[in-house]
Amino acid sequence: MAGFLKGLFSKKTEKEDAGAGTPPQAAPHREASELSKLSERYYRMGNEYQMKGDLERARLYLERASTIYSNFDQVYDECETFMYDCDEQVGMLEDEELIYNEILEQVEERAEELTNRQSYIWGILSFARLQKVFQKLSVCQGCELLGEMGKVLDVLCHGIERTMTGEELGYFQEFVMRFYDFGDSESFVREENQVSLENGHTLQVFDLNGNSAETCLHIFLDKCAYILETGFHMADYGEAAELDFIPGTLMVDYYLRNEEGDPHGLPQIQAETARIWSDFEFVKKDPDIREITERIESYRELDILNG
Repeated sequence: MAGFLKGLFSKKTEKEDAGAGTPPQAAPHREASELSKLSERYYRMGNEYQMKGDLERARLYLERASTIYSNFDQVYDECETFMYDCDEQVGMLEDEELIYNEILEQVEERAEELTNRQSYIWGILSFARLQKVFQKLSVCQGCELLGEMGKVLDVLCHGIERTMTGEELGYFQEFVMRFYDFGDSESFVREENQVSLENGHTLQVFDLNGNSAETCLHIFLDKCAYILETGFHMADYGEAAELDFIPGTLMVDYYLRNEEGDPHGLPQIQAETARIWSDFEFVKKDPDIREITERIESYRELDILNG
């Protein structure tokens, strides 16, 4: 299955390939030890779910373990006893019939039917549906930049309509760098960084980790910066859009933590899956700017966690 869990053995390698060019953060010894324990706990939880045959939750926790030891140098060194087995297990889950795997494979197949311009629009529409999720999480410690996603989306919308100003482009590029750093920060992986929702569930920042969604979204935005610098009218001649973050809009990790059983049948996930394919059909018909903008605006008001 092409594209699943890019950079399987190291999330940081994947990000460096995206052009960030900076090494992962080396956390102080005390924090690194705490993160090492957290990584090992997730690894053991993943193993427990694996033995129970619950492969969806096994993936959830094994991916979390891998993200933590991949993002911090010292933690990486401290987790040698289990990280190779963890990576191997994550790799084996690549071929299982998990919801992320299924949707990602279909996204990649259908993207082949689109022009590059259409693919970027598909990605921007998906990104718009995450705005309220980011807004909820922006109150967490060290996560304030998530509250800027609305402004980032504004700049993207301006960029597909007209040539961006130097100020807009500069802001967008600077935000992409800060978003990269955020994905390698303790704020991203810290369990305490969560908000309580009206339905009694909790939403964690780390719920954005599923299927490397945060990493892939960073790559998408990074590529958008290059496309917009040239001009969106030239998108078909630019680098291919990174769409592997699209299954992340399902927020499967959030549901796996808060709900029992198989996530496939959850109404919210079914509704979001329908929106993903509705967007595909929409962009395939080459909508005009007005239609695209109207759809984006409707998504900005949507709370995907409520269906």
